[in-house]
Amino acid sequence: MDQPPVTPPAGPVPMGPASDNSKVVALLGYIFAPLGLIALALDPYKDEVWVRLHVWQGAALWLVGFVVSFITFGLGWILVFIYQIILAVQVYQGKSPQVPVIYGMVKGLAKAE
Repeated sequence: MDQPPVTPPAGPVPMGPASDNSKVVALLGYIFAPLGLIALALDPYKDEVWVRLHVWQGAALWLVGFVVSFITFGLGWILVFIYQIILAVQVYQGKSPQVPVIYGMVKGLAKAE
């Protein structure tokens, strides 16, 4: 017996990268935030919500790591950098990781709503 075709559930379309280059730019946003922020000024990426969201989230996390490094005498920077590498790998795989506190703040900057 033939089964009827399965229709996808109604709702918002999940965001994702437009190309492999978008994944690389988002990865740079996590590993080295200034390069990611510079890439946001370029035409192919400035209109992509997914890229903007991850570059801003990476920049905010980079800033948090910088501040934490002063408090913990460098140990915090190492831990934050390891976390950034984990997030960068996830982004390169096309996933959309959300850093708990930072995501809510950068969502408005990236105009992801």
